[in-house]
Amino acid sequence: MARLSLATAGLNVAILALPAKADALGPVDIEIGARAGVAGPHVPPLLGFGIGGRGGVSFISGLYAGIDIIDYLGGAAPCGSCKQGPGGPGVVGAPQSAALLYGFEAGYNLKVSLVTIRPQFGVGRFSLVPGFVSNSVYFEPGVVALVSLGRLFVGADVGALLIDSSSSFGPGFVVLTFHGQIGVTF
Repeated sequence: MARLSLATAGLNVAILALPAKADALGPVDIEIGARAGVAGPHVPPLLGFGIGGRGGVSFISGLYAGIDIIDYLGGAAPCGSCKQGPGGPGVVGAPQSAALLYGFEAGYNLKVSLVTIRPQFGVGRFSLVPGFVSNSVYFEPGVVALVSLGRLFVGADVGALLIDSSSSFGPGFVVLTFHGQIGVTF
């Protein structure tokens, strides 16, 4: 009986000596969110409205790393010599301008009260759809502003989407992107 009491006391001391939280990388926050917005407006092809999601982790005093996917549904591209399309004279439907982007993003969180400002940089694959006609690399420097509402967050981001000039789509181009975001933090 004395051995059991001694073993129990030793186990209790060992448990109390261990840290309650293992933060080898500092506190870690996990974010999962939905994004919706536009890419454009005056660059061929007009990528139009996009919807997607992202997820990532914040650690080591504000560093952020994540993944991102967004599907731009396409829009209408200006065409001065084209016949009248569904959008009126000089505008043709351009479903071939729809694109799927997926990649990685990294940034640094600057927190002020409930607001987080995150300058970030994304890199990934840009594919025209349907049929994934073109596979190119994209780069997207930008900035995100998030407002924390407990575990929920809402926010907005703006970026400069740079498509690689070696794509089979044609010469490279730059387009501004604007998105709203909503999600949860764990």
